[in-house]
Amino acid sequence: MRIAESHALLFQSKLLLLNSANHSYRRTRTRKDLKRVEHFRSELNRTEAALRKTGLDELALENGDFWLQIYAELIDCATASLDRMRSAMSSREAADRFETATDVQMLEELLAQWTSRMRLIRQSTADGGHNKV
Repeated sequence: MRIAESHALLFQSKLLLLNSANHSYRRTRTRKDLKRVEHFRSELNRTEAALRKTGLDELALENGDFWLQIYAELIDCATASLDRMRSAMSSREAADRFETATDVQMLEELLAQWTSRMRLIRQSTADGGHNKV
């Protein structure tokens, strides 16, 4: 289960990086940002394959407690990152503050999604969903 958990956390991290790269590319349309998107998309595909190779993904997908732990760890990490990003914004130049603000907004949206997903898992468990996500 620990291997599957590690792969799932890595998958979520790669997804976050891909979302950030996509956001930058949509804003700049530069070749450099497009390369970053392609790189992170490739990394995400490799990570997903590693998760599936564990053979535990079906079990993990049905285990609500597993996903509650994953989302809790992601939320803790993202909250700490948001705090650091917000405190550093005042010392940055305007262009950097704007870029950081858009990253903060994206991370806040992800936090809201993860929190909502945790509520749904808890509700499903309370309603007799047998911990299925």
